[in-house]
Amino acid sequence: MTPLQYKKQQLAKENKNNTSVSNALVESFVNKNNVVALKILFYISKGKLDPQETELVKFKIDCKNLCSYCNIDMQTLRRNLKQMTETSLTFVEEGKYEEYISVIPKVKNVYGGHIEFSMFNKVLKLIQEVENKFTVIDLTNLMKLKSKHSIKMIQLLEMIQGFSKNVAKRKYYSLEELNGLFGTKYKTLYEFERRILKNTKAELDEVSNLTFTYSKKMDKEDIGTAGRPKAIGLYIELLDNKKRIKNENNKRK
Repeated sequence: MTPLQYKKQQLAKENKNNTSVSNALVESFVNKNNVVALKILFYISKGKLDPQETELVKFKIDCKNLCSYCNIDMQTLRRNLKQMTETSLTFVEEGKYEEYISVIPKVKNVYGGHIEFSMFNKVLKLIQEVENKFTVIDLTNLMKLKSKHSIKMIQLLEMIQGFSKNVAKRKYYSLEELNGLFGTKYKTLYEFERRILKNTKAELDEVSNLTFTYSKKMDKEDIGTAGRPKAIGLYIELLDNKKRIKNENNKRK
């Protein structure tokens, strides 16, 4: 298991909660802002490759199909494949050892045709577990996105969408929680809103099936220098983007 998986497993034991956790492999690429690499991983996860007993697994992928699915060109693909050969994961076996494995130790780009991957079986199994252990998301929708923060927000929105029918499709996050989720260190909610939230909402409004609206939670007992209550968190509310656009168009008529 990876360090992130180990940490979450320990928290799960403490909370006596055995629900599945997000795939640490996906989380690591989101945190490193390697969005194209993340898309490639999702493409591989959908390949349904047959399990192999060998430590090193070899398989081929058609270049055109991969580029078309991930909405990228060949130059971008080559650049990111090279970066993936330079990226490693740390696996932790509790009380026994740590090991470091390259995500893709070898990749051969056959010009005008296909790509030959060599990947450790242990990493490939992590990739194939994406659809089972990771929050279920619309991959076609995800492939349109360019920002790692938009991808993170889609994860949250898909989770909110999964709430039961009798529960409001919204969730509260403190500034500390938002910083943890998005890998940021903003000291005020104003900065988080300005640098992350507005840009993320703009991209989702433009290309995504799902988007959101938000409202601030104010601490009435903590008055800022301007004499107003301090914002301490946000309520993220899910919106169906198609319905949102339709409603806005109707208002203009």
